[in-house]
Amino acid sequence: MIQILLFLFLIFLLIFSGTYLVYFAYVRKYAKKPWKLRIDRNFQPKISILVPVHDEEHSIESKLRNIKNVSYPKEKIEVIVADDASKDKTLAKVQDFMENNTELTVKVVTQNLRAGKSASLNKALDVSTSSMVIVSDADTYWPSDVLQKALPYLSNPSVGAVTGRGVNRNLDKSWVTKAENTYLHFAHLLRLGESKVHSTIRFEGGFCAYKKDAFERFDCETGADDSGTALEVVQHNYRSIMVHEAVFYTTFPTRLIGKLRIKARRSNQLIGLWVKCFKLLLKRRLLLPKRIAVPEIMLFLFNPIILLASIITGVTVVILFPFSLFSVAILLFIAGLLLFARRIFFEVLIDNLILLYALVSFMFGRRYIAWEKTGS
Repeated sequence: MIQILLFLFLIFLLIFSGTYLVYFAYVRKYAKKPWKLRIDRNFQPKISILVPVHDEEHSIESKLRNIKNVSYPKEKIEVIVADDASKDKTLAKVQDFMENNTELTVKVVTQNLRAGKSASLNKALDVSTSSMVIVSDADTYWPSDVLQKALPYLSNPSVGAVTGRGVNRNLDKSWVTKAENTYLHFAHLLRLGESKVHSTIRFEGGFCAYKKDAFERFDCETGADDSGTALEVVQHNYRSIMVHEAVFYTTFPTRLIGKLRIKARRSNQLIGLWVKCFKLLLKRRLLLPKRIAVPEIMLFLFNPIILLASIITGVTVVILFPFSLFSVAILLFIAGLLLFARRIFFEVLIDNLILLYALVSFMFGRRYIAWEKTGS
């Protein structure tokens, strides 16, 4: 009995950890390599900046000022505020800004009934007049040179979409933000490596730039308007990449409950995205390279289940055979992780449990299409 349980525990643990270690070693090798892209550093196309909002009265004015202050010719910028039925003073704040900053072209599109972020963006897309559209959430901050660093990559004909690298402004506020910073370090490494292999579809809403010719509509199916649209770009035979030096700043919840809420919503959306990729892969229609798609599908759809199985078998061994050599070895292994890799251990554990919850909620039909406010 104990041999069977231990064998299962070791198999589950080997598959779970092996997927992470092998894939991260693979993308890390590519992340260190130079780009094999010809880019024009003087590339300055006319751009439409889409800012989706729902009840953003406390951040929309600073966001518009932030856009106004970026280093880019003002005559080449068109800002479109995409309002999803705000009930606060968001639109009044936008109107005040427009009246006092006439040198910047600002438009507003509104929806009377909430339909979600992607639907609002599609409405803004319909009225945009530029060949390039850039999406940025209202609660994020751009350095003045972000456009200069990111847009040249879109000068390459093979690249259809570019995302930036989000940095938490409050990373030292609590153990929650410090742990999230650990996660972001590995996530950015993964996204950069995937980008240099071919593409990453893990896009971030703080900065996403797309060629309009590279996609038709913002993704409304999964709720992941950023990553879902990056997949559409890839399916149109373009590359979608992360530019590491194109940094933007955001604020992450400082309490665990806020982290769980935002991660559960995001995980649900990403699971929907990778389920879509899995279906396309089975139909042999997925254009994202298998060496990227298969490990990512494994990480999001199967690894959380494998982790649960390893926990169940490990706990069963310890409970049924508490004084066995195997039980002692399992407890010492966990103690070693807590002593020498506590932050990584907890982050991997929490993230996979959130993924497991999101996977179950997705299977029971839960979808996060309309955005929600998250607590701190």
